[in-house]
Amino acid sequence: MTYRARVVVLDPVSPSALADLEQDHKVVVRLHPGHDELLELAADADALVVRSGVVVTGDVIRSGRRLKAVARAGSGTDNIDLDACREAGVQVFNFPGVSAPAVADLAIGLMLAVTRNIALADRQVRGGQWNKPRLAGPGLADRVLGVVGLGPIGSRIARLGAAFDMRVLAAVDRVTPARDEELRGRGIERVPLPDLLGAADMVCLAVPLTDRTRNLIGAAELARMHTGSYLINVSRGGVVDEDALLRALKDGVIAGAALDVHGQESGTPALAALDNVVLTPHLGATTTDAQERVGRLLAADLRAVLADGRATNRVC
Repeated sequence: MTYRARVVVLDPVSPSALADLEQDHKVVVRLHPGHDELLELAADADALVVRSGVVVTGDVIRSGRRLKAVARAGSGTDNIDLDACREAGVQVFNFPGVSAPAVADLAIGLMLAVTRNIALADRQVRGGQWNKPRLAGPGLADRVLGVVGLGPIGSRIARLGAAFDMRVLAAVDRVTPARDEELRGRGIERVPLPDLLGAADMVCLAVPLTDRTRNLIGAAELARMHTGSYLINVSRGGVVDEDALLRALKDGVIAGAALDVHGQESGTPALAALDNVVLTPHLGATTTDAQERVGRLLAADLRAVLADGRATNRVC
């Protein structure tokens, strides 16, 4: 009998992805297991499939006697111990560009939701209130959009902001004259992060979570923003010091915030008590189109790895 590799799916993936995987492999779905159960699941797995809801630690990797791959069904690898994967010879792959349009689109939606008080207006109308004066907020045209990070997501946010007639500033790494010229050709002004924070009406975060970017936006950075400005985070929760953000919002340091990502993605964050905050549960990449594309690529890369090949979208 031909051996069917055991693929353990730990976070939700699209139905089409599950169907593709089940054609070739034995698929076990256990969403968000506890750590002890995760160790048991990994022990008999050939591959693990995760998104952002499960942390794949070094002991999980080491418990996998025949583990060949950890597949991140989206972008980012901050929830995977890459060093442990390298030591164990486990391939890690993800799909950072596939969901970028969906995440960038949500960033603009969050920007509109918080500046135009859409979530608050919805709550008011459902409660029988029609207090329009309280809902007044700025439009986007002629405002300054500051994009922190110009990868696939940040670049699309910048393009969308320009389409709304916004002036676009960007803070980026690896500055060169050629890079500056390329940005100017796209109508983007590169500025240092402190200058961006002081000038932007909307600051949109689109950076990966690394040791350098953890708490990139804290109390000092929020203090640089002006009182009419808004913070939008579609990158990773750890990029923002949420305790400092809560204080800044309560004290009127900035006008509002919209977060799709959170420091702890469960329960009800303290920020939910504020009317000038819009929160979504890390749904930037969850358009049906994006998830189907990720699913097709995921199935193809797993098929290659489990046949002793290499993933096209390999991280390590």
